[in-house]
Amino acid sequence: MISRNLADTAKIAKKISSKVKNGGLICLIGDLGSGKTTFTKALVAEFGIKHFNIKSPTYTYIRQYPHRKHKIYHIDLYRLENFDRLFLEELNEIFENKKNIIVIEWADKLADFLPKKCLKINFEYLDKNSRKITIK
Repeated sequence: MISRNLADTAKIAKKISSKVKNGGLICLIGDLGSGKTTFTKALVAEFGIKHFNIKSPTYTYIRQYPHRKHKIYHIDLYRLENFDRLFLEELNEIFENKKNIIVIEWADKLADFLPKKCLKINFEYLDKNSRKITIK
C-alpha cells in the first residue's frame, strides 16, 4: 500500500486495530522517518487514547497507555544495541499477557527474541509525503 499523507496512514492503522482489538503484537520495521511513529499514533488513537501525547519512547524504550480492556505498550528499540537479561525478562512479561497490545518500532533488532506470532509491517520512505507500507 502507498500512503500519500497522514490520513492514508491513519486508515491503514484503523484496519490493523480491528485485527488486534483483543491483543496482539505488531512489529514495525523501517528506516528513520518512514512513518512508524505516525502509524503508532493513529493506531493508539483508534483505541480511544487521545489524551496522551503519543511520541516515540526513544529514550524510555517502553511507554504504556491504559485502556479499559488492555494495556497498550509502545516499545522503541532505535537506541538499543544490546539487550540485557532484565530488559528481555520485562519484554517477556509483556508478551505473556495475551490481552496486551504491543507495538514495537525497530522490531528487526529483536528478531531472534520475538514470538513467532506477530504482525510485521514494513515502512519504506518514498518521498517527502509518500510511504510504502507492506503488511506481512
